[in-house]
Amino acid sequence: MKILLIGEYSGLHKELKNALVRLGHDVTLAAASDFWKKFESDINLGYGSNIYSYKARQLLLPLLKLPAFKGYDVVHIVNFYIVPRFPALNLFFVRYLKQHNKIVTLSGSGDDPFFVRYSEEAMRYSPIPWHEKYDRGGPYYMREKNHLSAMHAYMKCIDGVIPIMYEYYSTFCAAGYADKVSQPIPIPIDASKIKFVENDASQSKLCFFHGLNRRGFKGTFLVEKSFDELKRKYPNDVECLIEGHLPFDKYMEVLAKTHVSVDQVFSHSLAMNALYSMAQGKVVAGGAEPESAILYGGVLPPIYNLPAEQLGLTAVLERILEERHTIPERSVASREFVVKYHSPLAVAQQYVNYWRTLA
Repeated sequence: MKILLIGEYSGLHKELKNALVRLGHDVTLAAASDFWKKFESDINLGYGSNIYSYKARQLLLPLLKLPAFKGYDVVHIVNFYIVPRFPALNLFFVRYLKQHNKIVTLSGSGDDPFFVRYSEEAMRYSPIPWHEKYDRGGPYYMREKNHLSAMHAYMKCIDGVIPIMYEYYSTFCAAGYADKVSQPIPIPIDASKIKFVENDASQSKLCFFHGLNRRGFKGTFLVEKSFDELKRKYPNDVECLIEGHLPFDKYMEVLAKTHVSVDQVFSHSLAMNALYSMAQGKVVAGGAEPESAILYGGVLPPIYNLPAEQLGLTAVLERILEERHTIPERSVASREFVVKYHSPLAVAQQYVNYWRTLA
């Protein structure tokens, strides 16, 4: 098949492209560089030396590159907002894609009007209220009526939706599109390119790491308090690091020096940082709610599930400290889980199988 992947989500499309090519497909990736993480693409839809030039190119380049987006068997779009903040332009964009290609599918990944509008109804808890409080200082623009109505119109051009996590599966269903939503397909992670780091904390302080990006969305404000509590109660036993906005290679380098990766507090499922941590052999505390087992045929990942509240979060981190003798075993289990369930070739084949049902 001739496939066009548009957009990027923390390397999702980069890994998917590589696997699809190995399966014999002709694949083009058109995406912005993701600014901080600087992922590569075949057609660049955004780059810059600062956030302003980057955003300007993100706005203009998708429209200037339209002639390159014709004649594909499948176009798969990573998120509604390929053109940031302008719902009408994204609606124009998808209508063009539908007119000039055979199948157009959308990934359930990242923030969109459906996730912002329905996550508090569809799930037991949502990161959106905390994102609005700590990261935005007010209502998310995606709540505006014109954004929501544009996405409903957008869905008329979408043949199917492929969620990468339970969260997006639930919100697309809540928005009224259960008939267009596939079962969630795991994020592809090429573990062969990620070095397994022996994780033994028996002779040193236990190092907890949390990657800072959106303080409210990821629950960093809660992690900070829990880390402070750990350092107060166990000053000779723990080290706690919070770092963010790192290029991918630097992020992986920092991660390699830690024992425990504390991921998103308000996530029901494994997010990208958790998966990279597991592939390295880290013990992970993050999203592993029972609902997320839909991604793995009823199986839950071998991580510590984080409650979405302060006392429970601190208790889980203290439990990890108490069970530090199990870290080597848990590290191996983490790596094996990613290898088994997130194999890029297996994931890519699931995408191909789904696309063929739409042909």
